[in-house]
Amino acid sequence: MTTENLTRLVHIVNEEMDNLAAEYHQRLDIVLNEIADVNRRLERLYDALETGKIQLADLAPRIQQLRQRREQLQAAKWELEHQLSDRRVELADAETVARCVSELRDLLNESSLAERKAFIRSFVKEVKVTGDEVLLTYTMPMLPREMTEEKLPVLSIVHYGGR
Repeated sequence: MTTENLTRLVHIVNEEMDNLAAEYHQRLDIVLNEIADVNRRLERLYDALETGKIQLADLAPRIQQLRQRREQLQAAKWELEHQLSDRRVELADAETVARCVSELRDLLNESSLAERKAFIRSFVKEVKVTGDEVLLTYTMPMLPREMTEEKLPVLSIVHYGGR
């Protein structure tokens, strides 16, 4: 957890997040183009119906297919937009990471043995030892945010016995 390693880690994580966001944008562009294509196709079919060139019975199955495809694409679009807008992890800077590491060290140094074990178990999923190699499977530990306490008055409603 040296400053140099933390700075490098922050750079790597931020770069990966940027690449992922770029990939989501590319996929969103593809989905938007497909939605526009489906809408154009539907418009042509509707025009053919309105001009009487083709009967509804002949076009109904194709219109239904295109509508279903548009719904699927719309769902994909919403999911991609959600992934882009709801960035669960914000881009980090070295100072923030250093502060979190410091808080984590303090937490581990000041806690009892049972509390430390419980904390480590909360994010370490599996440890595999093969010869002189160790594979650690974990999720990122999240330190509890500062908790605020708010006191609110209780309504003065008293229920008395009887009907």
